[in-house]
Amino acid sequence: MEGAGAMAKMGNIFLISALVVLGFTNAKLVSSILLSKGEVRKLSSRLNYLSERHSEAENQFALKQDHMSKMLTDSDFVERVVREKEGYIKQKEMVFKFED
Repeated sequence: MEGAGAMAKMGNIFLISALVVLGFTNAKLVSSILLSKGEVRKLSSRLNYLSERHSEAENQFALKQDHMSKMLTDSDFVERVVREKEGYIKQKEMVFKFED
């Protein structure tokens, strides 16, 4: 009987030791996976910044799409853009420029 009891005791010690080792291993793994509060704040801040930049880019893209659509379909708009940005004038037309 003493042999069976000793074997059972050794089995229990082995089992407890294995659980302790697994516990430390899992704790290390979990701590390496979890982010600190500072890291979470930093990532959250970065996400907010990038979301704002994305919204700004979408707005700029919509404005450029609208501009391009008008350039392709609205001749009055094209004329105004060419006159304002490129300084074109029609024949026999005089342009007066005033300084502020």
